[in-house]
Amino acid sequence: MMRWLPFILVSLALLGLTLKAGRQRNWPRLWWWLGCWGLAALTWTPVTVTLGSQVADIQTFHWANGIWVLWPLQPAGIDASFWLNIVMTMPQGILWRWNFGGRWPQWLVVGLAIGVTLEAGQALGNYLVGLDRWVDINDVLTNALGVVLGALIFAWGQRREELRR
Repeated sequence: MMRWLPFILVSLALLGLTLKAGRQRNWPRLWWWLGCWGLAALTWTPVTVTLGSQVADIQTFHWANGIWVLWPLQPAGIDASFWLNIVMTMPQGILWRWNFGGRWPQWLVVGLAIGVTLEAGQALGNYLVGLDRWVDINDVLTNALGVVLGALIFAWGQRREELRR
């Protein structure tokens, strides 16, 4: 049960923010907070899914009760989970653009912040409750790319809509 504590605490905080957005009828913001909860569910629960990568071929370090990958883009690390990390954060890029607008440099910063937050949460969870998750620099990079791509897709859709009118 202790291993679920980080996710439960974050879920309670995000529930409060979601309810607040719902009471204010701020639907874009409500969806943003639900998206954050979805990312927390995928990254801060003690459930690990391996998609067939050759983890033995990845250079890792053991530190603070966790496994760390500090060298990006190792060939064995570019597997299905690498690409799914991009897909996983694309909705947050769409939701960021819907909520706050901005341009690609801001989207990149937001994507990096999301990736660092998710990985830092995993590192902290590993240290405090033995979450047993990998802390991987590739995840930071792919999460940032996913946010930027999601925001670009939304901006492209908005532009098409404007031209259609």
